[in-house]
Amino acid sequence: MTNQKPPKSAISRAWRAAAFAVLVIPVLVLALMSTPAAAAATEEAALKVALTGKYPPFSTYDEEGNLIGFDVDVSRAVARHLGRELELVTTEWDGILAGLLAGKYDAIIGSMAITEERKRMVEFSAPYYESGAQLFVHEKYSGELGSIADCYGKPLGVVLGETFEHYLREHHPEVNTVTYKSTVDIFQDVANGRLVGFVSDRLLGAYQIKQAGMPFSPAGDLLYTEKMAIPVVKEEPELLAQINGALADMRASGELGALFDKWFGLAKEPAAAREDTSKIKTGTVVQMLGRGFAITLFVAATSLLLGFIFAIPMGIVLNSQRLAWRWVLRAFNDFVRGTPVLIQLFFVYFGSGQIGLNLSPITAAVVTLTINASAYMAEVVRSGLMSVDPGQSLAARALGLTRVQTFTSVVWPQAFRIAMPPLMNSVVALLKDTALISVISVGEVVREAQAIISVTFNPMKYYLIVAVMFFIVAFPLMKLADRLERTIRKRGFAHD
Repeated sequence: MTNQKPPKSAISRAWRAAAFAVLVIPVLVLALMSTPAAAAATEEAALKVALTGKYPPFSTYDEEGNLIGFDVDVSRAVARHLGRELELVTTEWDGILAGLLAGKYDAIIGSMAITEERKRMVEFSAPYYESGAQLFVHEKYSGELGSIADCYGKPLGVVLGETFEHYLREHHPEVNTVTYKSTVDIFQDVANGRLVGFVSDRLLGAYQIKQAGMPFSPAGDLLYTEKMAIPVVKEEPELLAQINGALADMRASGELGALFDKWFGLAKEPAAAREDTSKIKTGTVVQMLGRGFAITLFVAATSLLLGFIFAIPMGIVLNSQRLAWRWVLRAFNDFVRGTPVLIQLFFVYFGSGQIGLNLSPITAAVVTLTINASAYMAEVVRSGLMSVDPGQSLAARALGLTRVQTFTSVVWPQAFRIAMPPLMNSVVALLKDTALISVISVGEVVREAQAIISVTFNPMKYYLIVAVMFFIVAFPLMKLADRLERTIRKRGFAHD
């Protein structure tokens, strides 16, 4: 039999196909995934309002899992006055302004205080209520900590991104200011003795202390007063004028005052005291956690499938010694693997709007995790290809197989068997990374658990439940990876 060298055209087509898969397909997928979101943004007539959903009684959940609270009622009233449907978007407080600037929603009605720093970025409406900053301490310190000056050198908790943090750092740098994601976390550390107290809104703090049944009490006078308003982007003066008009009408008719009295009034029992919002039905908890975990599994499965599809041609290119532009892919892979997934999520979600792509939170999560998964799995594929003895390729070529046939029939089956265990580890790692996507408003299981915790003030119970849910899925995958590795070694394929 005569050995025939495969034609260069076949080799060229194979490498061009790999290059196309690596460079073009991700761009097409990104464009296709963003098209529905962009179309929806064009056709959407509802007023999209952002709040956290984790700050009772301003925004929280009732027994049925529905959003309720003072800010929720104000949002509904404003939308009604504007003659528009209301769409509430729950998101994290430390990224809520970034989402507004990126065009993810029209306004924020979440008790945001007017500050000079914020006014440089957005336009504020007229205030819709006033409150102030209050120091709260553990009752065991009430005799010795009567003012903020008494807390110098001691740790006080604040929620990250709130004005209280900036106030303490600027006006009372002697205080050891410790930031947290939520008041629930602060309560735990005050109760555990890591903090002597915290600074919060006087209304919010007093309400949450009562609902949580914590032995905390206010200390001293208000540190300062602040006016709460509704921010919109500077490019929407018409919307700002409409919101101001709605607030003026609500104030003149007494509707705004009635809403405040409903939740905080002293003349009659307010809704915040009348309704026990510290309870949530078991069925609602199961529904919220189940819905969140379904989203978690969907994002993980989609990202893993797309990531693996992209990882194969990426691994081939990275393993090649002939392609000069593989160094571009090498630099990209190193950058992705060398930067935090959290930063990548922010970059894709908020940065996509800068190039005309209005990605939804779930789309941004899938795109980010797909890129991340493909970078890690490409390295696994590359190492699997490297582990195949070059003699295998030479033997296949000697039998007359083309380069493509050699790869698909000889090299790849051996490389895949060797790469399978570390690929399974990548699957488990990405599944756990989905816990981060809550920061861009994806309603996955961690976000849902935090919403439940903001009502029940029982973080250990629900975080444990979420941990068990992840373990139930991840543990079989880890055991499967171990079994595959043992099987491969037993059959002698580990060093093919």
